[in-house]
Amino acid sequence: MTYAPSHGTTGAGPAAMGGARRRARPPARRRSYSPERRRRADARRRRLRGLLRLAVLIAVVVIAVWASAHVANAANDAGRYSERTYTVRGGDTLWGIAGRMYGKEPDPRQVVHAIESANHLPGAQIAPGQVLVLPPEQSL
Repeated sequence: MTYAPSHGTTGAGPAAMGGARRRARPPARRRSYSPERRRRADARRRRLRGLLRLAVLIAVVVIAVWASAHVANAANDAGRYSERTYTVRGGDTLWGIAGRMYGKEPDPRQVVHAIESANHLPGAQIAPGQVLVLPPEQSL
């Protein structure tokens, strides 16, 4: 091993630079643990494995419950994804039907226009007994 001299030193090597040579470390020895210590470590590993399995089981159950709730509610929201019909009663207006059947979430102007388009109405005039096709909420 050659060393480049640094500023202000004249020799080569660690001793000349003011340092000492490193001594070689003895090889690392494997510790031998007592049987009691090994038994406790194994018990800790088994306990951690059991807790991990419990956490995975809980996560699977939570996901299954969440998914089943969404599947069950999808049947309740069928009106959002398919066309429905509505029979006009006396005193009904397109604005009233839009508010009652679709709620306040979509813009009522868009809903009224969609109902007019779906039923080929020239304007907002409707008559009692008339059957209107209500477009799905997703198409608005």
